[in-house]
Amino acid sequence: MIYYFEFLFSNNYTDSRITDKNIVINENIDNAKNEAISTSNDYTDYWFNQLDGKTDSRFNQVDKRIDRLENKVNAGLAGVTAISSIPYVQEERFSFGMGLGNYKNGNAIAAGAQYKPTGNMNVRLNFSWDNESNSAVGIGFAIVW
Repeated sequence: MIYYFEFLFSNNYTDSRITDKNIVINENIDNAKNEAISTSNDYTDYWFNQLDGKTDSRFNQVDKRIDRLENKVNAGLAGVTAISSIPYVQEERFSFGMGLGNYKNGNAIAAGAQYKPTGNMNVRLNFSWDNESNSAVGIGFAIVW
């Protein structure tokens, strides 16, 4: 009977030690799991923020390039408008004219000359300068028969 009590006591002691160790092991597992999740989240957040910042920066660069291009296009259209606004005198052998043009935020000034070397031939030369420091040159001729 003493052996039975010793055996029972021994079993209870072993079971309680195993239970205590299991509690510690489970706590360690939970702590490691939480630390792994936290580290993983920190890593993901860091790289996501890096990517987000780079994406924002790239979109800002593209926006600026589009704005600059839009300004140049608007100024170019103003230059073409200025050239097309130059009046010419068909009855005279030589004429000179100037024109102004505007399109949205673009402004331009143009000058042009027309020369008729013969009655059936006409030559024109035009220049425009716009507020984006662009210039346009056009030359043309026409023959009538």
